[in-house]
Amino acid sequence: MPWLATLLTHKTFYSPETSPIQIGIQVAKRGQQTGFVLITTAKSTQCSERPLYSPREFHQSPLWRILVDHGEHFLKIYQSRFEESHGPIPPQAEKVMEKLVRCGDPNYGLTLLHCAECKIHMAVPFSCKTRVCPSCINRRCECLSHSLAEKLPQGDYRHLVVTIPKKMGLRLRFQRDTRLHRQIARLVHRVISRWMASQIGCHRNRRDDKERARPGIIMAVQTFGAGLKAHVHFHILISDGVYFPDGNYYPLGFWDQPALLSQLRHSILKSLVARKCLQRETADTLESWPLDRSGFSAFVGEAINQPADRPRLERVLRYIFRPALPLKHLSYRETTGQVTYSPPRAVAKIWPHATDFLADWAQHIPRAKQHQVTYAGWFANALGKLNPKPERTETTEVPLPDAPKKWIRWRALVLRTWAVDPELCPRCHKQMKRSKALLLQHELQRLLKNLDIGNYPTRPRSPPPRDPDQGTNPDPQFLDPESQVPQDWDEWDAA
Repeated sequence: MPWLATLLTHKTFYSPETSPIQIGIQVAKRGQQTGFVLITTAKSTQCSERPLYSPREFHQSPLWRILVDHGEHFLKIYQSRFEESHGPIPPQAEKVMEKLVRCGDPNYGLTLLHCAECKIHMAVPFSCKTRVCPSCINRRCECLSHSLAEKLPQGDYRHLVVTIPKKMGLRLRFQRDTRLHRQIARLVHRVISRWMASQIGCHRNRRDDKERARPGIIMAVQTFGAGLKAHVHFHILISDGVYFPDGNYYPLGFWDQPALLSQLRHSILKSLVARKCLQRETADTLESWPLDRSGFSAFVGEAINQPADRPRLERVLRYIFRPALPLKHLSYRETTGQVTYSPPRAVAKIWPHATDFLADWAQHIPRAKQHQVTYAGWFANALGKLNPKPERTETTEVPLPDAPKKWIRWRALVLRTWAVDPELCPRCHKQMKRSKALLLQHELQRLLKNLDIGNYPTRPRSPPPRDPDQGTNPDPQFLDPESQVPQDWDEWDAA
């Protein structure tokens, strides 16, 4: 892949003590002369009046280092080494890995901010916007959780989790055929909608409308479990009641979890049989087992009131949309190629080599144009309840109030998360304005060369993965892997 060759040709030494707090330009005018000065910081006892924004160092990310060191080799050996155990690699894996390596790299584009009074410019690199990048997913998660918390109507909501069992190879079938994710997700929210409508009590004159009553559903399909294991499950934020066609809301009150789980199990098994993913005898065996031992589960959380408990509602939404791999729990050793994932309150997962980690990580790359978030029931996009369209009238020209925006500006996200305004001028502390975006390589290279930034650090060379035919013990002197004593040790001459 040419993108890895390009990365490996740019190398320079990196020192944490002189790491720049901003990728910026300070234009110092001395008469008719103009020069470029990089704004940097070193360890000092003096503190500024206001905290300045410090961009993330993209080359310090363990995932970036893993992909640069072993991404190309991993794609070459996947078919012969991992396809039998992990299934075929997603067709868009190479394209996604290429974009992820460029995330936050100023060599592939940036936006300039400038302060007209101080003549200071700051450059912000572009992000990759892929659906496996932890940084981009966290931004999308923050935007969705904040905007949905503003749009959701008042009332109670519950967090549901529907889990598919590992028995009879059901999870393996979902791993091999990713189209089942969307198909079974539709089935799950339809079964839940019908079950909730049947549990609602209403007047006999409204029984016909009861069949068309539906709850508000926001569903996300997650394919990962602890340690990046293949574990397809469905996270659902659902209203604690149903909406009738005229908009009247009827609360459910009591959730009969065993009854709901029984219907979900029956419908999922019946759908898998109809799609020829499961034999009829196997489905009958799974359905004959006791409900608490079948492997199917349906978690029903406590009621969350909107807007009284809005922080908790946003926390649940962030959990539903969270990334598969938080970078703060991932570590990588270049000298040995070992990758360790240490989540809190769980046992650490260790991969002997980075290629083994990439084989597990690549299974969670979604297909192109695959929906991972579904709005169903009363919150379906076709009904327009969460995103109402403005009504156009000929008689009035009064503008309607602005609806909450789906995407939040980068400045607002950084300010909310780190309490630092990234668009403030470091000298006058006024907000800078956006000037232009640099995309052409000759402009980028000229700017980065003058600033002496954008180079890649020199790191120790990581060893290639061990040949599986070689075994775990490459030294022929130690033939027994259970013992560290060499053969014929008793025949050695005494020292």
